[in-house]
Amino acid sequence: MYSSAAMERSPFGLRAGLLLRIFAGAIAIRWLYDVALFTTMGPAGLMGADSRGYLGHAEIMAGQIINGALQGWDWLGSDLGVMPLYPWLVTLNVALFGTLAPLTTVLLQGLIDGATCLLIFQIARAVDPRFAVPAAIAAAINPTQIVLSGLIYNDTLFVFFVAAFLAGALSWLRRPSWSAALTVGVGLGLAALVRIVVAPWVPVMIITLLVIWHLVGRLRTRQVAQVALMAALFCLAVAPILARNVVQYGAWSLTNQGGSHLALWVAPLVREARDGTPWERGSAAMEQRTRERFGPKAENPFTESRRYAEIGREELAKLGPGAVLKAWVIGATINLAAPAIIISPPIAQLPRTGFYATPGNSIFAKIGNFLFHSDNAAYAWALLLGVAGVGVVRLIQLLGLFGFVRDRTAWSLVIPLLLWCGFILAANGPVASPKYRLPLEPVLCVLTGAGIVLLRRRAGDAAQDQASA
Repeated sequence: MYSSAAMERSPFGLRAGLLLRIFAGAIAIRWLYDVALFTTMGPAGLMGADSRGYLGHAEIMAGQIINGALQGWDWLGSDLGVMPLYPWLVTLNVALFGTLAPLTTVLLQGLIDGATCLLIFQIARAVDPRFAVPAAIAAAINPTQIVLSGLIYNDTLFVFFVAAFLAGALSWLRRPSWSAALTVGVGLGLAALVRIVVAPWVPVMIITLLVIWHLVGRLRTRQVAQVALMAALFCLAVAPILARNVVQYGAWSLTNQGGSHLALWVAPLVREARDGTPWERGSAAMEQRTRERFGPKAENPFTESRRYAEIGREELAKLGPGAVLKAWVIGATINLAAPAIIISPPIAQLPRTGFYATPGNSIFAKIGNFLFHSDNAAYAWALLLGVAGVGVVRLIQLLGLFGFVRDRTAWSLVIPLLLWCGFILAANGPVASPKYRLPLEPVLCVLTGAGIVLLRRRAGDAAQDQASA
């Protein structure tokens, strides 16, 4: 599709030294951040809300491995809502390093995130070689990536595989090959083994690749077979999870979290968007309604998930599509605007009222109170300065997006990236946190690179016009 000679150069040729410096710089930033938090705060400096759960399960699994008690389906983990790949990584660190496992885990995540920066270089390079270096540098210093790589969360590992399948998809669109198809399939499969949220994306991506190649090239049996390989590798990766759930629970489902997520998170947040009912009260009411209808919790967790799903769907139908749309727009806005600093442990652990517990007659009043009337001044300043910084970066990214829209030669490569952003924002729905933005960061960093290039070009044109005058 593109004939630029720069596009054909290997990124590990003339630019190998620069890429090595970006990779090393990204790791150094993350490791300095991790060590500083561990030194000043201990393991608590590397912990978020779900981190102790990951560590607790890893300690149990490591003990079972040492004692030879881990057998059969137990290798997939005891928590049906958590995919096994990240628990295996934490378990490995617990088994090898004991009490230092929190530190060694995040240091390893720093390495993984450094590699993600290189994949972002590849994604940007596929769109336009000029965007590659600024996009990779933006990734290296990206606060969202830095903060989350320093927490015992599965997001950093997930976004690495996301960047891998996005890079593979763009490579396949430029020149279909078995190696690119393999990259996409493996990336999708391993991403699903970290977070199953990627599963609904697979058919979207498969159809998108086929349609785009049909429009810009000539779809042949070879390309269809390559796309089929992507789907087959994904299915192969998740097959053990599905088999475990069918054999042990009779459930043709990959996770049991869908129902509780719908009833206890999504529906209460939609209700809050409609009439201002605080999430905590709405969630408690949904739990009470479920217990009143179905009684004590079912022994089969998938049966319990179906019960929650029934209650959740009823509530959403009652609230109406307008409230659902409003909640999704609010959630997407917060996810894009919230600064990563607020989930960094030194800030997150400051005593203050959390967002969902912040009072307000409407969601906008709630946001205003959270931003400007926090009960902790240090937290408020960190939040406001962070929002200002995010705002500047989003303006640069909007400029980059504007450049993409105007450049019709790149549309076939940009569409899958924008569809991925839309999918993640839709999947997150009204549940908002910088944590849920991380899967968007490979695309956002590419937009940052594009925006920086366009700003440089405009600055150069302005300087040239001034010199001519």
